[in-house]
Amino acid sequence: MNSGDWRPFGQDDDEPLYDALHDGVPPWMRKAHFTWQKEILNYLLTDKDDHAGLHRIEQDLRCEIAIPSGATHLGLILAVISHFQNLNAELTLTDYLLSRASIDDAEALDDLMKPGSPFEKLDKLLARSGSMWTIGIRRAGRTGLLHRVPEGVRIATDDVIRSSGQAGKTLALAWGAAFGLEPSPREAYRLAVEAVEDAAVPLIGFTAREKPTLGHVIRKLNGTTFDAAGWTLPFQGEDEHYSNGKTVVAMLKTLWAGQVDRHGGDHEHATKVAISQEAAESAVLLAVPLVHWFTSGTVLHRAEG
Repeated sequence: MNSGDWRPFGQDDDEPLYDALHDGVPPWMRKAHFTWQKEILNYLLTDKDDHAGLHRIEQDLRCEIAIPSGATHLGLILAVISHFQNLNAELTLTDYLLSRASIDDAEALDDLMKPGSPFEKLDKLLARSGSMWTIGIRRAGRTGLLHRVPEGVRIATDDVIRSSGQAGKTLALAWGAAFGLEPSPREAYRLAVEAVEDAAVPLIGFTAREKPTLGHVIRKLNGTTFDAAGWTLPFQGEDEHYSNGKTVVAMLKTLWAGQVDRHGGDHEHATKVAISQEAAESAVLLAVPLVHWFTSGTVLHRAEG
């Protein structure tokens, strides 16, 4: 439900069309979204050198924006917005405007989302309007629009990203590549694997020369008996036929074997098949608990347990 328990008169509580998430800019969001874009562009296109700001937008987005002769500062702003409206690409402009804020980590995003800030205003607008998009870290430390996921999943993922050091930063990039406005499934999957490697390698222990991959991690966890008997999770009970260590290895194998576009590598089933969007999203969501388990000490060596 988008507005607490409130419903417009005549709408049933379980009305699917009211609760559905919407792509693009639906009519009820259009005016407020236009106002937000105008506010940000007014800041970026300064009166002193607004044409330089316009040229940067054109160069960054690889487009040519038609400007009326003798256009004022406001005229330039309206021309930019109209250009993307005519292409039905309003969110492309919004994603770009968000990306102009460069940040290093999730904590910096929290600062941008302070009450009353332009970022917080847009995030509230997206949520109230039932948009399928929300604000997050996309690529290369840039904010942008990300596909909205269930709130519990988002909160859990944010917690892992914040608490997992380098692995968390890599996971944030994977999330952005999977759920961003212009997703890159191959990059998302690669970064999901890399995030788990960042989390697991320091715990498992390798020499500096080994340059371990996730495949090496799997073999080391499996041990000489191939049953992962040396590793466990802190559950108080364990299935007598399938150990906790095997569960961890099975999750790692699923992630590793699913990267079907991997070139070379040490997995006999690797191919050059393109990674699908569904596979990339699944890989990133699978990486979240694995990164958490390895960085938080949840994966335990039995000698230590």
